Amino acid sequence: MSAEKITTLLELLASRICHDLVSPVGAINNGIEFMEDAGDDKESIEQATGLISHSAQSAAARLQVFRIAYGGGGRDGNIKPEDIQKAFGSLIRTDGKVRQSWDPFGPLGIDSKAKGFSKILICGLVLAMECLPKGGTVFVDPGTGSETIIKAEGPDAVARENVVEALNRSLDPETLDPRLVHPYTMSLIAETYGFSVSLVSKTENSVVWSIKTI
Repeated sequence: MSAEKITTLLELLASRICHDLVSPVGAINNGIEFMEDAGDDKESIEQATGLISHSAQSAAARLQVFRIAYGGGGRDGNIKPEDIQKAFGSLIRTDGKVRQSWDPFGPLGIDSKAKGFSKILICGLVLAMECLPKGGTVFVDPGTGSETIIKAEGPDAVARENVVEALNRSLDPETLDPRLVHPYTMSLIAETYGFSVSLVSKTENSVVWSIKTI
């Protein structure tokens, strides 16, 4: 990949992160302004405090996921599946439409201590979450051999247009948008740490992804 394309990819990734943080950070600011205008109105102050609290939790959850998925801390072998479940749980709790159902203490197919696995796992959970526009449940189970299966199940579950192509890196980085930069970056991260990610199946109400050791 040329320096120009690497730069494009980094710019898109930064755009994706900023886009996801603008809403909760902006809501915090709105809450503070609302509180300043509330004066002694206790009800208004409580509403503003609730808005600030919810938005701060949302921003913190997104930052934690980004840190593990894209940051150097994610490759730390001390990060365990239960840490991933907790971080992802905080992310989906702020919206309330998506749930997760899997045992972080049970077998996942791939050795949870494998370098970079925590990064790929949380990237896969985000990938599955984005397949559930109307909400649903994300499952994680062991596959065949050294394989982890991530399933998104819910009404009108879908692998959005060009997501598979981005994951396969058959798209030029210059044609990507912030929505597609996650699967593209996930593919690069997976290859770096010796994993591959692929679409297993898709039906009207489910999309199944596979993470394998290569």
